[in-house]
Amino acid sequence: MAERFNIPMSVVLVRKLGLPWNEEAGFGAIDPDGTPYYDKSVLSYLSEEDIKQVVEKELKELRERERKFVPRGYPDLRGRQVIIVDDGVATGYTAIAAANWAKKKGASEVIIAVPVCPSDAKERLERYADKFVCYYSSDAPSFAVGMFYRDFHQLSDEEAKEYLRRAEEKGLLEP
Repeated sequence: MAERFNIPMSVVLVRKLGLPWNEEAGFGAIDPDGTPYYDKSVLSYLSEEDIKQVVEKELKELRERERKFVPRGYPDLRGRQVIIVDDGVATGYTAIAAANWAKKKGASEVIIAVPVCPSDAKERLERYADKFVCYYSSDAPSFAVGMFYRDFHQLSDEEAKEYLRRAEEKGLLEP
């Protein structure tokens, strides 16, 4: 999107909070400030100790990834329009964490843009963003973002760094 619209880009690192017995199933997310966002309907299945351990583990991983992917820090967002782009949302908590973080950092407007989402995502995500844009929403009973992609492999650190290198080469990467 940055290249298509010739706008600056950066990354914001957030982490999904996965259930201790199934990390792919999330019960929330954590933002770069360490603020957790929870799916309250799932919390009753977890002990306070479970929640604390998952948050600590994911915050540690987030810090490691910041060293790799935003070594110069995050850009100044004060007074800026920010578009949070994700490959799709299921529960939406990582997008919520990113949007709230951008607002805390002073963004004047926060837009969440995704290619796919469950039908009920719009109502939930519009509470956290000034605008939510989803190209295709689905009523599939067991929605998963990956079901809309031919190739939905986990991006390696090397692949991610290569995308960032290309953006920097084109003068699109901030800060």
